[in-house]
Amino acid sequence: MPTRLLFILALVILALPLAPLPVIAADRTATIIHGGNLRREPRIAPQTVIGQVCPGDRMSITRTSVVGQTTWAYGTLTALAAACDPARVPKGTVGWLSMTLLKLDTASTAPTATPVAPVASTVPAATPVAPVATPVASTSEQLALGNPSGATADPGQPNNYLIVRDQYALSYSRDRGIPTWVSWHLAAADLGTTTRYSGAFITDNTLPAGWYRVTHNDYANSGYDRGHMTPSGDRTASEEANEATFILTNVLPQAPASNQGPWEKLESYARDLVTQSNELYLLAGGTGSQSTLAGGKLSVPAATWKLIVVLPAATGNDVARITAQTTLIAVWMPNSAAVRDQLWTTYTTTVRCLEERTGLQFLTAVPASVRTALLGAGCGAAEPTPIKPTAPPVPTTTPVPSAVATPAQITIPYIVYNPPGDDLVGEYVPLRNGGGSPATLTGWTLRDAANHVYTYPAFTLAAGAEVRLWTKAGRNDASNLYWGQKQAVWNNEGDTAILRDAKGREVARFHY
Repeated sequence: MPTRLLFILALVILALPLAPLPVIAADRTATIIHGGNLRREPRIAPQTVIGQVCPGDRMSITRTSVVGQTTWAYGTLTALAAACDPARVPKGTVGWLSMTLLKLDTASTAPTATPVAPVASTVPAATPVAPVATPVASTSEQLALGNPSGATADPGQPNNYLIVRDQYALSYSRDRGIPTWVSWHLAAADLGTTTRYSGAFITDNTLPAGWYRVTHNDYANSGYDRGHMTPSGDRTASEEANEATFILTNVLPQAPASNQGPWEKLESYARDLVTQSNELYLLAGGTGSQSTLAGGKLSVPAATWKLIVVLPAATGNDVARITAQTTLIAVWMPNSAAVRDQLWTTYTTTVRCLEERTGLQFLTAVPASVRTALLGAGCGAAEPTPIKPTAPPVPTTTPVPSAVATPAQITIPYIVYNPPGDDLVGEYVPLRNGGGSPATLTGWTLRDAANHVYTYPAFTLAAGAEVRLWTKAGRNDASNLYWGQKQAVWNNEGDTAILRDAKGREVARFHY
């Protein structure tokens, strides 16, 4: 190229605005509070892993970067705590850590810093950069709806010990050897084509020194499955994400009849909802104790439970999008062979009933008035009558808010459309009042796709209560109404139920 052209090109380059340089928060140090992986780049992928860091390790942070919804810190390991795993990285290693794994030693507001040349990294210069901020547990996407037990990463609270990973968050009980609850977000981006991890389940060597660490062999010949709380199938976007679900602090002893039966069907159903343009927030755990393994160090819960919050997939503040009409699924399932051949719909209940049975508080990040409407009735009014439908319902829309001037919230939570035996005898449609006031249903109508119409008689549905409309004939009572049809109404191949008030305004709709 001629010298004159080179000179002109140089002038043009000098005239271009420079991309902003990363901000270095000088002399910021932090303690690692959760075990995790130090990475070559600020992204979750197997090829970015350098090695493991442990609680108590120290890091000197030179800059941060925001990638997607995660804030990453870049720096050097300056000190190591007592050994927690042979695979840990040595002192002096440089790399990236998620800020959810760190607790800053200095003030949470970043000091004024002079922009300097970026530290050598594989991240492009244009990567957005944010000031260092002290992370708190609730900033994790996995804890967006709240911390059900107020768990903290304090070894002094061994039975309510918070563990936050990129894939889930949980409260661990040292004395029980299992999680009390596990919380995670599930979106389309979490589902990929990664093959299920095939190695032994992984001992959690990030637990505080001196705590018993459950092993793969503690379950051997016990008669119980190693039951994932965050399922392997919910984390198939990468090998590392899938492998993280096999860490034994995410696992509890589960009856094979449950883990391989209705519980697995519930897990699959949740993923199916995601493929229908939804995103989910889920919590799961075990409650009670029926026996122990590993010499008393590993408790076998008497029941398992799960709560699913269903939202249409969207960007922005998910908590702000939760309303009294948001679809919730609450399940409490005995951890025994008794659930064999049942479906998960047999064990649906209310959020309030789960709270009563577990002692936890759910949805605490949701506004109080909305939370109250979503909790529903307590266990006394919410006990399900065991049924055996042959296929789980598949709601595709969130119920439409009632236009009736009352705080009552009426929904169609599911339809039992193909029960065992005679469809006419066993099929029914429940209405549930999730609000705080009674609702008068007199003159309301329920219609199917073939235009069969039922008109509700003089009837008031109490707050938190449920009434079932049976297709068959029978005598009405406070919990059951009877259509009086001589043949089944609800089509086994698919149908739509539309509920309208006495003025013809749509209140709720359910499609399967």
